[in-house]
This record gives sequence, C-alpha cells and structure tokens, in this order.
Amino acid sequence: MKTTLSLFAIFLTLNGMASNFQDTVMVDDLWQKEKNIKFVPNLQDSLLSNREMQITDTLPTQKKSKIRILSSSSSGLTIIGSGNDTEIEILGNHKYKNKKNKGYQNFSGHWCGFNFGFVNFTNTDYSDYSASEQDFMELDYANSFVMQFNILEQSINLVPRNNFGLIVGLGLEYQRLRFENKHQSICLDENNRIMPYTLNPDWKVKRNSFKTLYLTVPVLMEVQFPARLRKKVYISAGFMGGIRLHSKTKIVYKNLDGNKKKDKNSDNFNMIPVKADVVARIGYHNLNIWGSYTLTNMFKSNKGPELHPYSLGIGVTF
Repeated sequence: MKTTLSLFAIFLTLNGMASNFQDTVMVDDLWQKEKNIKFVPNLQDSLLSNREMQITDTLPTQKKSKIRILSSSSSGLTIIGSGNDTEIEILGNHKYKNKKNKGYQNFSGHWCGFNFGFVNFTNTDYSDYSASEQDFMELDYANSFVMQFNILEQSINLVPRNNFGLIVGLGLEYQRLRFENKHQSICLDENNRIMPYTLNPDWKVKRNSFKTLYLTVPVLMEVQFPARLRKKVYISAGFMGGIRLHSKTKIVYKNLDGNKKKDKNSDNFNMIPVKADVVARIGYHNLNIWGSYTLTNMFKSNKGPELHPYSLGIGVTF
C-alpha cells in the first residue's frame, strides 16, 4: 500500500512538472548569447523587439524554430522561420500557434486606373517608298497622345512578405496620332498598300488624325517597398498584349466655300490584329510614371512602313 501511495505521489509530482513545462519555452537570444526560460502567457511582453532569437519548447517533442522578433505589439510577434514569414499568437496558458504572412498588408498590384501619355514612332523604315513619300506618317508629338483605361486586375502574391507578385488584368488603350503634315493623310492603293494621301492645299485643315483602339492584357511583375507600409514605392515591368478593336482616320477642315467638313474613314489599314508592348512603371501610392514600347510592327509586312510606337506618361491607380 505504501509503495502504491509513493508511486502515485511521484506521478502527481511529475505531472505537475510536465504541466509547468507545457507553459514555458526556452528562449535563446542569438545576439546576447543568453538562454532563458519564459512563460508562454508572458512571452510577448518579455521579449525585446528587433532581436533574432530561437524559441524551443521545453517538451522534447517540440522542434526548434528560429525567429526574428519584429514587433512586440498586442497583436502578436512576427517571426521568420523555415523560409516563411509567420506570426506567433498567444492563445492561452498551454498553447500557441503560428500564422503565415500575418503582419504584412495583402499584396495588391497597381494596374487599375487611368494613364495618359504622349506617343511617337521609333525604329522607322520607309525603304520601300520613294524619296517624296519618306516619313509620310511623321507625327506631331505634342498633339499625339494615348489614354489607357485599366478596368480589371488580379494580383498574385509570390513571397511571404507580400511585396512581390504577378499582375494580370484587362483594359482599353486609345491612341490619337496627329500627323505633322496637316495636308497629308493615309489611304490604301490598288495593291492594298498603305500610301500617303495628299489633301487639297487650299483647304484649311484644323485636325488630321489617325485613331486606334485596343483591348489590352498585361502580365507584369511588381515589387513594393517598404513591405510593411500601406503607402509604398513600387516598380513594375512586363509585357502588355493588345487586340485591335478599331482604327480610322479623321480630317476636320474647311473647304473652298468655307464650310466645315469632317471626313472619317474606318478601316484596318493593313494593321496587324495584335501587338505586344514592353511596359514599365515606377510610382508611389496612387501616382506613377510609366513608359511602353511596341515590339511588333504597326502594319503587316510589305503593306506599310516599319513603325514602332513608344509612349511616356503619368498615371493614377484606384
């Protein structure tokens, strides 16, 4: 009987010690090279911020996890372990758990919004045209612009800190290209080839434009910093595909009688149906500066000059 009571007393003692161990963890301060036993309920208040530490449960079954204390606020302690950002949350006297990615704002890219910029051509080639037809699509840069209406966006986070990810979306791009020579537009000849079209020199031409409309689909990579602030600096770059929806020329002039006229001609003008742009932007919060360059030629091969539009402008994201 005495033996049974002794064993029962030892069991109670060991059980009490195990219960106490369940409420404690071993904290190894990797900066100060110190080890201390801390109670889990008081762990959050007893650890210093901005210290790299290693927490080990006092029970031998618990694996070690290396953590960096970034905050000692009441919401929890942000830690880094096993290559992922996690947060230790104090739940009670006997348990705590890790939460992935907590403490960082959700990744949200910068695509939806409105962009405005100016357009011009580069890498031009008029070698298939006569000397008198050279540069017949030269633009009035100050009056040639692009507007982008970016309406749909999907952001995909790629890192634990939620500050680097992939952006895909949908938008519309409208270009109004104003010709430098107001008395020269474009047309298709009998061979279905883009050619210059000279207007009556006695007309008083007010506007002479070539307009296009594209459905756009971006695939961008974006990095944001600093990671923890809501208002961030960001840099994004990638590609933007475009599907041509409409194209036309528009000439506004007064004829010899002084009457105001508008000549519009909608056609595909031998433009390729799709385009591919390389795009980049840098911004802060809702404002950005952006640029793009069209990798594809504007017209089909041997049906028009070699032209590659480029744009530079400012944007506002929503």
